[in-house]
Amino acid sequence: MSFDSLTYIIFLPAVCVTHWLCPSGYRWIILLLSSYVFYMSWNAGLSLLIFSVTLLSWLCGLVLEKEQRPFLRRFVLTCAVLLCLTLLGFFKYWNFLGSAVSALFGRTWQIREIILPVGISFYTFQAMSYVMDVYRGKMRAERHLGYYALYISFFPQLVAGPIERADRLLPQLRRDRHFAPEDLSAGLRLILSGFFRKLACADLMAGCVDAVYRSHSPDGSAVALATLLFGLQIYCDFSGYSEIASGSARLLGIRLMRNFDRPYLAPDIRAFWRRWHISLTDWFTDYVYIPLGGSRRGLLRQLFASTAVFALCGLWHGADWSFLVWGLVHACLMALHTLITHFQVRQLPRPLSHALTFLSVNFAWLFFRAGSMDRAVSFLTRLFSPWNLKEGVRLLLSTQTRAVPAPVLLLLLASVLLCLRRLPSMAWEEERETDITAWAGILLAVVIATLIRMDSGTANAFIYFQF
Repeated sequence: MSFDSLTYIIFLPAVCVTHWLCPSGYRWIILLLSSYVFYMSWNAGLSLLIFSVTLLSWLCGLVLEKEQRPFLRRFVLTCAVLLCLTLLGFFKYWNFLGSAVSALFGRTWQIREIILPVGISFYTFQAMSYVMDVYRGKMRAERHLGYYALYISFFPQLVAGPIERADRLLPQLRRDRHFAPEDLSAGLRLILSGFFRKLACADLMAGCVDAVYRSHSPDGSAVALATLLFGLQIYCDFSGYSEIASGSARLLGIRLMRNFDRPYLAPDIRAFWRRWHISLTDWFTDYVYIPLGGSRRGLLRQLFASTAVFALCGLWHGADWSFLVWGLVHACLMALHTLITHFQVRQLPRPLSHALTFLSVNFAWLFFRAGSMDRAVSFLTRLFSPWNLKEGVRLLLSTQTRAVPAPVLLLLLASVLLCLRRLPSMAWEEERETDITAWAGILLAVVIATLIRMDSGTANAFIYFQF
């Protein structure tokens, strides 16, 4: 049940109406049942997996709060974290490890393919953060299994985040919420903004990007243009998902954290990661970077911790060497920024710093989008070969010009341009004035993009569903 499916468009209002009509003390039951129905729509059998993670991490939290002996506390914490990492590693990296072993020993091993459960990277991280926060004394253990199960499985952010912390989300789930018109208004604006980003922006660019990355020998200019477009596509796709998730939660009186803050306007790579997938950055900062020493134990330890974080971040995104290289490219960029800051090297002019950050981040997307190291190396070679701009543009537009009639495409682009004056963002949630022109453009773009999707009979899944 994807956010952009007709099923979800029916499911969400039904849940909201039932939730608000239900007595306050029983609303958590409605949300918990709805969350498991939502998850089982992907694969009913895998609901046992998320329930197992929920139950065992909940029990570990209770033990950690009562147990005072340091050795046993560390043992329980280790067991809980290893359980989550083992499940995540088995389902996410089994196929990758099998192919690596086959390559290492020069023979083909008969390894059964494992299906990746939807959202496992997100709900295992939420479970681990809860157990570690209880261990650190940052929060008390949740004694109510139902509320804790809802924290792990809350359907708006279950599949692709944001990765919420228990001390922020659990109190909202427990409190007595009342229907508020401002929540309804803000939630609907966020959902419409998310659909705009996904349907009218990300999906419009997806055909162009796919046309180049599916090609066996694209021109270097096509690779460069497609990679830049992919940077915009993945931003619109993922931020669109995050806005729909936040809007859906807001309709239920719950506020999720902001996951994006105009990352491509960041002046340097450190600022970019403070604005991109904020919940994941915060998670790795609190539970990996700082425990490894962070910036408190000298320059070398800081560089090591930063490199370890980005290597793990790359592997978290996907079980392939290309994702690891993507993470290491960002590690190198972060190391360079750390060295410049540490030795107080003269800073570049701000416009140039912005431009270099944007180009560096988008260069790294090539490894992310390629899907394998062989493909990444091939495209990288093409990128540095002589360019034929006319041929590159022709390849880039080949799919769109066949799939969408030119008048319809122009109307969609015109409606998107109406929104550029005030591009929809999470900041709209708090605004009291409505820009009628921008919202008219948003609505028109969403309608046209939906009609195009219905006519073509194809749909592009949210990119982060695969992680």
